[in-house]
Amino acid sequence: MRFVVIVISTVAFVSGAQAVSLAQVIRDCGSDSKTFCKGVGYGKPMQSCLSGHKTNLKPACRAIVARLEKGEPVRLLGW
Repeated sequence: MRFVVIVISTVAFVSGAQAVSLAQVIRDCGSDSKTFCKGVGYGKPMQSCLSGHKTNLKPACRAIVARLEKGEPVRLLGW
């Protein structure tokens, strides 16, 4: 039980205001990732691919990529 509380507290701290939610990434970059980065793995490889196609991305995805390039983490949970 103690371990679960520590993990949840850590995730909540990491997923603060300056983080991109995974839901945002999927919503805003899903179609662009299928168009420009088909077959590329998730995480850093996908971020790198999208960064390489930044001028072709939809504005919402371009904004997400810019935030990720500045070092904002991706939070998995919507807390």
